[in-house]
Amino acid sequence: MNPSPIELRNPLKISSARQGGSNLVLGLFLLPGKRRRDALLFSDFCRTVDDIADSQEITPEEKRDLLNDWLEALKPDHGQSLPEGFREMIARRHLDCHLLEQIVQGMLMDVGDPELCRYATFQDLEIYCRRVASAVGLTSVRIFGAKTSDAMGKDVECYAEQLGIALQLTNILRDVAEDASMGRIYIPLEDLERFGVRQNDILGCIPSPAMTHLLNHQAERADSFFAKAELAWAEMTANQRRLMLPARLMSALYRDLLLQMHRDRYDVFAKRYRVPTLRKLLLLLRVMTSRS
Repeated sequence: MNPSPIELRNPLKISSARQGGSNLVLGLFLLPGKRRRDALLFSDFCRTVDDIADSQEITPEEKRDLLNDWLEALKPDHGQSLPEGFREMIARRHLDCHLLEQIVQGMLMDVGDPELCRYATFQDLEIYCRRVASAVGLTSVRIFGAKTSDAMGKDVECYAEQLGIALQLTNILRDVAEDASMGRIYIPLEDLERFGVRQNDILGCIPSPAMTHLLNHQAERADSFFAKAELAWAEMTANQRRLMLPARLMSALYRDLLLQMHRDRYDVFAKRYRVPTLRKLLLLLRVMTSRS
């Protein structure tokens, strides 16, 4: 049974429910025990606020109230209202609460009239991606233990930022049909116009040559951010790479998804793309044994 809005708000709670086979959880098992527990707690926080934004059981007004409660609790002088374990983890890992606030702000962008969930330009969409994905990556860097305070830290931060956008763009491409079922379109409207695709074509999941070209353009954009992340990875030290192996696995898994969709000419309206378990294990082994 799902908790009621009142139970969620008083006090704020973090759900510990997670899918053991998820891409993220698999990657976190590359971390040592204490960092893994903290990373899983952070993952649960992200899942909790995401579930609020996507819930079908509460009104948009209630969603905004719940998410705004999280924003208030993350302010420096309101930290005592956070769940105790989460508050202690923030202090232990020296997390930037501004980044945590950005994640919640990103979830707020998903709340309200689905018809308003539109992005005129890629620059508009990039703001959303940086909030819901890059901020997650930058926070994870601290939890993983990769230093960002020295000159070499900029490479780690750049990797987290660019990879976050790449992962989110891949998610958007994979989830076009699912998002359309909720009235949401995350592909920039300027791209729809450029390729001659109507919003109703996406909402109705209507395939066409124009749609294929549109989706291919989104894939190329995602691939460009993977490439930017690779440039940052090449500049990172061996120790930084070792600490960032969970992110490296996420990169491998999502690039595999992108390749699958490309091979199928983006059959995203008829097929739900996933990485099979055996393929995940092979990619995990490759990440663990790679020297680059």
